[in-house]
Amino acid sequence: MNAEKDMPQLIEFNPKELLARARSRRNFSERFDSFSDAYIWVLSALVALAYLFSALFGVLFVLLGEGVPHQELPTAVWGMRDLSLVLLVLAALAIFRVMLFIGPCGLSAAKAHWWLPLPIRLRNIRRSTWRNAVLAGLFAGSFLGALWLIIMLGLAGSLQLPVAGLALGSFAVMGIGIANVATVIQGLNMHATARRISGWAMSTIALVLVVLWLLMMGKAQWAQALVEELSSATLNQQVWLNVLLVLVVLCVASSYWAYRQFEQITGQALRAAGQQQQFAMGTLMQLDSRGLAAPAQTAIHRRRAHGARLTAKLPVAWRILILRLLRGGRWQATALCLTLMLLLAAAVQQIANPLSAAAFYLLLCVVLPLSISRIVAPLLGEQQLTQMLGLSESQLARAATCFALLFAATALVFLTGGLGILDMIQIVHPWQWGAALSIASLGCAAASSAHAQRGERDWGTLLGSASNEMTIATVLFLEAVAYIRVAATFSPLVVLVLNPTATISWVLWACALLFGGSALLQIFRKN
Repeated sequence: MNAEKDMPQLIEFNPKELLARARSRRNFSERFDSFSDAYIWVLSALVALAYLFSALFGVLFVLLGEGVPHQELPTAVWGMRDLSLVLLVLAALAIFRVMLFIGPCGLSAAKAHWWLPLPIRLRNIRRSTWRNAVLAGLFAGSFLGALWLIIMLGLAGSLQLPVAGLALGSFAVMGIGIANVATVIQGLNMHATARRISGWAMSTIALVLVVLWLLMMGKAQWAQALVEELSSATLNQQVWLNVLLVLVVLCVASSYWAYRQFEQITGQALRAAGQQQQFAMGTLMQLDSRGLAAPAQTAIHRRRAHGARLTAKLPVAWRILILRLLRGGRWQATALCLTLMLLLAAAVQQIANPLSAAAFYLLLCVVLPLSISRIVAPLLGEQQLTQMLGLSESQLARAATCFALLFAATALVFLTGGLGILDMIQIVHPWQWGAALSIASLGCAAASSAHAQRGERDWGTLLGSASNEMTIATVLFLEAVAYIRVAATFSPLVVLVLNPTATISWVLWACALLFGGSALLQIFRKN
């Protein structure tokens, strides 16, 4: 009802009075529950930062190959610190896209069901949602700022306390400003335009990086001086002070703009944003991003004609898989991961080393099962397809496993060829490399099948019923066992990357094949 702009005889009603009376009558248990929700999220962020601190340092150690000889490639003209400014811009764009995805001003289903049908003005309700959006922006900006400071600490070795404080404050103010801008966009109903502009901005950043890369390879002195100046500015206290002052001014302006525009947010937009926020929260709690990767309806219509002629003569199960691959764009995550890994190795100094190559393979052993599982999920998780297609479950499972095996083998061969061209790996024993790539492909196929059949997880119940740390560790281990198995199948490949002349023991071959053997069972299982 409140989705209409002009509603006759609206009542000036402030829900704060009713909510204040309700809060004043809550007992201690209810107040503690309300406090514990915020406390848990803050504690989770602090714990995540503590773990990410050591994890990011380990990633930097591996990428830079400390103590390991690396290849001096003529194309490797970027330094890791030179890309720090790019991380700043990408962090701002990431916060902006997240804010657009979640609304940012939204009402939960219960609040929307209670307040929106009432013939009252929504000013105070909109104001509370705007305040929550600003707090979310502040939290997201501070979190990404802490991550950026951890990365800079690992690269520079030390950070001055004033620089760290000013940088963290700048990130926090930037998050507030982005939340205000997203609120304005929501009030103007320009989400699609904002997403296009942010996409163009990311494409422009990529183009500028490529142009600077070519200029630096061509020994252009001014380009090298510009990159060095920008890199050194990221650790300059005066620069951060000026940036913070500018961001504060922009934040105040965006706050005033949002204050003028948040009245234009309709009740329907608040309800839709609340649904998106609930969806994002559920995705985070389930640790399953399959829903986030679903293509938009406009993209589905645009891709509907793709692949029809290519798959016309294929069996029905394979046709479903190929069309899901082409029309759903579910190959893009793997392609983007492979491209970024090879570009990092080719363009950034010290990345071309065996430790980085091993890390690339281990990263791919996580990305591949996630990407493939989104493609094969209908064939493995929807029982009604057996009647609709006239095929047995074993036939569908065989087609899905063969497709996963072929997809994983193609990606692994592409990565191996690229790393070989960059001279990051040496193929001394081709038969060992062939066997290792085959077993790793089997492991990816088995893990993707397991993840595709994975049901929903109620993490609150699973972790809440745990009585001690050992029980929690057991639950997390059982959830991660599929990725532990696929990592085990990659062990011969990692050994060959780190020691090309090694002769792998038959015990390691047997263990790796054992963990990937479930894919073979799916392929050769009788109908």
